[in-house]
Amino acid sequence: MKTECSNCKTPHEVDSSLVGQKMTCSACWKEFEIKNANLFPCPDCYALISKRAAVCPKCGAPLNSVVYTEQRNDISSERSLEIYHPCVWNYFWWILLGIFTIPFIVGIFILLYVLIEIKFTFYEITTHRVIVRRGWIAKNQDEIWIKDMRGANYKQSIWQRICGIGNVMIGTAASAGAEIIMIGVSRPVEMIKKINSLRKI
Repeated sequence: MKTECSNCKTPHEVDSSLVGQKMTCSACWKEFEIKNANLFPCPDCYALISKRAAVCPKCGAPLNSVVYTEQRNDISSERSLEIYHPCVWNYFWWILLGIFTIPFIVGIFILLYVLIEIKFTFYEITTHRVIVRRGWIAKNQDEIWIKDMRGANYKQSIWQRICGIGNVMIGTAASAGAEIIMIGVSRPVEMIKKINSLRKI
C-alpha cells in the first residue's frame, strides 16, 4: 500500500496492516501517521470511507466521486476566506441612546453591550462552510455546509439600505426557514455572491 509523509509528502510503500501507526520518514526523518490514501472523511459524519463509495456506509450521505473530490471533502483542506463582523451602523440608534444616557451611567452599559456584540460576533466564510460565532463568555456557534445550501437571501430595512448593510439568511433543503442569519453585515449582496461562488455545481 502506498502512503506519503504528511511533512514532506515523500511517498512510501508500507503494509496495509500498519494503517494508524506512526513511522519515521526516510527523507525528512520526522514521524508521521500512516494513512490509507484510498480513504477520505465523509463530509457529513467524518467517517473514513472509500473514494469509490457512492453512499457513506455510516450515515447514508450521498457521495459523488466526480463532484466531491478528495481536496474539497477533506476537512483538513478547509481554508478561511473571509471573516465579517456586524457593521457599527447597524447599532447606530443604540450608540446614540448610549451617548445621551452616559450621565445616567446606563449609557456606559449600552455602549459596552454594543462593543461586545460587534467585537465577539464573527461571520466566517471558508471553502467548505459558513460559520456564525457569537458570545464573549458563553459561546455559541452555528454552521452550515455550503454544499448543503438551498439558497441565500438578504433583507434590508430602510435604514440598512441607506447605510449599505443588510441581514443575510441561509437555509438548506432540510429546513423550511433560514438556519443561519447574519445580522447587519456590510455589502450583503457581495457576501451572497462570494458564498454562491463556492457552491458545488
